[in-house]
Amino acid sequence: MSAINKQSRDFMKSLQLIHFGLLFIIVAFGAYVALNAGDQLFFSYQEDKMFLYMAILISFVGNLSSKYLYAKLLKQIPSDANLPQKAVKYSTAHIFRVAMLEFPALMCIIFVMESNNSFYFILVGILILMILSIYPTKYKFVNEVPLTTKEKSILENL
Repeated sequence: MSAINKQSRDFMKSLQLIHFGLLFIIVAFGAYVALNAGDQLFFSYQEDKMFLYMAILISFVGNLSSKYLYAKLLKQIPSDANLPQKAVKYSTAHIFRVAMLEFPALMCIIFVMESNNSFYFILVGILILMILSIYPTKYKFVNEVPLTTKEKSILENL
C-alpha cells in the first residue's frame, strides 16, 4: 500500500475519532451536571427567561457560524493541492465546525448547572443530533472537496 493510500485512510479514522471525542466531552459533562444536580433539577420554560434567550441565541449563532466557517474553509482548499494537503484542510474545517457546535452545547449545560433547569438539555440534545449528522465520512469528503479523478479513484480503493 502506498503512503498516500495509508495517509488517506488514517486521516478519516483520526478525524472520526476526534469527532467522537468532542461529542463525548458534551455527553460526559452533561451527565456529570445531571448526576450532581440530582433532585434539584426541574423543567420549566417559564422561568429564567434571560438564560433561555441567551441559550437559544448562542445555539443559533453557533449553528450559523459553524456552517459559514466550514463553507469558507472548504472554499480555501486549492484544487491543485495534493490529496494529503486537501485532507488536512478538510480535517481543520470539520474540527472547527464541530467546535462551533460544541460551544453552545457546553454553554447550555452550564446554564443547567447555574439554574437547575433541565429545559436546556433539550437544546443540548438538538446540538448533539446536529453534530452526529455531520459525522465525517469518505463520501462527504469526496463530495465536498474538489478532487481530481485520480484522487477519487485512490479514495475508492480504501
